Amino acid sequence: MKHLPDACQMLGKWSSVFIPTLIYCISNQDEVWAIKDNSLSATLQLIWDAVYKGVPYAVTTDGPVIAVVNILQALQRLSEWCNSISTTTLIVFATFLCSQPDLETDEDHQQFSACLLIKSVFLYGTIKEDGSKHTEPFQSDLIMQVLVQHHCAISGALAIVPGFTTLGHMKGALALATSAAGISTISLYS
Repeated sequence: MKHLPDACQMLGKWSSVFIPTLIYCISNQDEVWAIKDNSLSATLQLIWDAVYKGVPYAVTTDGPVIAVVNILQALQRLSEWCNSISTTTLIVFATFLCSQPDLETDEDHQQFSACLLIKSVFLYGTIKEDGSKHTEPFQSDLIMQVLVQHHCAISGALAIVPGFTTLGHMKGALALATSAAGISTISLYS
């Protein structure tokens, strides 16, 4: 932190606003697993301009802001964000399985998990047993509870970052939640 510009030290905005806004911006991108330095630099500049209005600073790929973001805080926080989604998914899914009164054995749990994987029914809010079309995609309790964890991670983030056009879509967060839910279902099935 000592290598960051003085503005970063003001009012704790770095940890309480800048980093959650970075997570929020990254979670709105299509690709959350491999972020290129150029893309990260541009995103960081937009966030800098929004968080530290009136404090001129140019984020460069070799400057202190991207160095601190890459090495210390942001990558750690982005990693914690991804890990918390995975952990939350496992807990929610295990709790869901335990709450099913007709699932008594490990084999019952495995068979039920296998059924959830058919046509990815674990993603739907309404699953119809008669084989008709499932409704409310990406609104299952599992996905919704995992997205609550995401919202906790972005608490304090700016809702609008001028120049960042994809905010509000949560494509990356939804992809992580869906992947984690699928992996949880598969891991308990295997």
